[in-house]
Amino acid sequence: MKLASLLAQYLFAHKQLSLPGLGVFYAENNSDPEHPNVRFEQRPVDGFDEPVVDYISSETGKMKVLAISDLHSQLEDAIRFLNTGKPYLFNGIGTLLKKADGSYDFISNTTALPPKKKDVPITERNTIPQSYIDEKPGNGRSKKPAIIIIVLAVIAIAATIWFYSKTGTPRETAVAPETTDQPAPVVTEKTDTTHKPAVAPVNTAPVPTSTPGVTTYVLEVTKEPRASKRYNQLKRISWPVELERLDSVQYAIIMKLPTAATDTTRVRDSLTAISGKKVTIR
Repeated sequence: MKLASLLAQYLFAHKQLSLPGLGVFYAENNSDPEHPNVRFEQRPVDGFDEPVVDYISSETGKMKVLAISDLHSQLEDAIRFLNTGKPYLFNGIGTLLKKADGSYDFISNTTALPPKKKDVPITERNTIPQSYIDEKPGNGRSKKPAIIIIVLAVIAIAATIWFYSKTGTPRETAVAPETTDQPAPVVTEKTDTTHKPAVAPVNTAPVPTSTPGVTTYVLEVTKEPRASKRYNQLKRISWPVELERLDSVQYAIIMKLPTAATDTTRVRDSLTAISGKKVTIR
């Protein structure tokens, strides 16, 4: 199980979770024990509490030194991401967003904490990027081929994105129009002294090919916490995605790529096949 889920379970069991560099989360009881209210208070925290370290060490089976290292690594990644101005989802707890003045906005998670063994919806079982969001532990024998397929797919995606981001023009080459040889004029003894207008030369320069512009592909339009979770996971596999807020509820996950006009449909269809969701062009 991932560390974020363990932190959420600790919070709901002990009612308080202190994270250095961020502040303190509080779990407050209400009428629905499966959906506790979570409150965040931004204040200085020197380090992880000893009970948190003991809990992570016990649940993961690691020594305390390794548990502390994992906690610091997870927290550093979260703070680094928040400093970019993007919302960060703490799985099972809620979403933090750092404002320009350095304070944080917190939106409590509205869904129940996922159990340790989670069933995967059929619609998201076989899509490649979705497998990074899925936290269900698989069988050891069948997991190896799946990992190999995922790695190869990610490499193919990265290569495609790198090509379209680095290539300035399409690979078609312009061909100059053909010219035909004119027969030599027949010279007679009588010379024509009349003035004839000059004929303008034919321009045989190659026709330039069109250069690609930046095309915006909309991978998904969704709500929180799905938007942040999807965005974070695609970033971890090096997809050049952006999270765009459409209104008070809807977010759009977009990707901007330099694409020739003749290739936009092909790139859109490729992204649709890889992501498992219909991609549109803005």
